Amino acid sequence: MGWRTYLVMYFGSNGKAVSEIVKEVESLGFEAALGPADFLYDWKNKAPTKQDVFALADKLTKVLKGSGVIFNIETHD
Repeated sequence: MGWRTYLVMYFGSNGKAVSEIVKEVESLGFEAALGPADFLYDWKNKAPTKQDVFALADKLTKVLKGSGVIFNIETHD
């Protein structure tokens, strides 16, 4: 299956529209998912380093800034 980063988001009512947030998150390479995580990022055949995961989290932070979203990521194989 390979390495994946799972993203769970908690939406607030004082931010961007959910549909707008979804487009922005998908533009980073995340795919919408059903189940315990809202999105997943597939690292393909690469085992990410801590720096890779932190860089992805930085991109998420930038995209979600001002959106009212709180998020959690979890990365494993």
